[in-house]
Amino acid sequence: MKDGKSVFVVLALVVFIAYVLRGVLGQVSALFLVPVDRLLFISHSISPVVMWALLGLLIGAVYGSFIAIKKYRLDLKLIAYPIVILLVVMSLIVLGSFILKKIIKDPRADRSGNDVERVSGSISKTNFAEFDEVLNKGISAVESEEYKTAEKYFRQAADLGQEDSRLDSLAEIYSKTGDQKCRLFKRDSKLRYIPNHYYTYAAVLTGKSTPEICK
Repeated sequence: MKDGKSVFVVLALVVFIAYVLRGVLGQVSALFLVPVDRLLFISHSISPVVMWALLGLLIGAVYGSFIAIKKYRLDLKLIAYPIVILLVVMSLIVLGSFILKKIIKDPRADRSGNDVERVSGSISKTNFAEFDEVLNKGISAVESEEYKTAEKYFRQAADLGQEDSRLDSLAEIYSKTGDQKCRLFKRDSKLRYIPNHYYTYAAVLTGKSTPEICK
């Protein structure tokens, strides 16, 4: 009975400390969760819950194998199998994400290589190269979490290629990303700036004066 009370007291103390330090813990957790979330990202059509569940299953397999080896005194080399599977799956996820980014980054390219001929709207061939460069710089700034720099480049891109279809496509991607991150950080007001930046990108790319706000 005393052991049960001790466990309850410890759990209550941990919950209390976590509540008091929720702001700090949220920021520290974001340093881990955001990079891992970006690492697991392949496509917006795949739910982040699925990717995190997959990662949890793989890590659980490694831990479970270690416990089984220790409990039943099995050959320690057996733990190599779940570790190899974990590394292979993570490598495939990173590779798939890299390939998809390359495809999205230049959706105009075709087999003939005449991508410049497919410029949409009224943007001229002279301004197209500048528009393409500025837009790619904005995307790179987002990936580097340089929020203000990305917003600046997207404003320039919106001015140069107002009728380019990629602006709407990219805005839709950032809007969905903002929705996902808003659900993730909804309970911590100190981290809502993250989804709000993505809403700002979407607004800038589509010419909206008022972006959405994570509430």
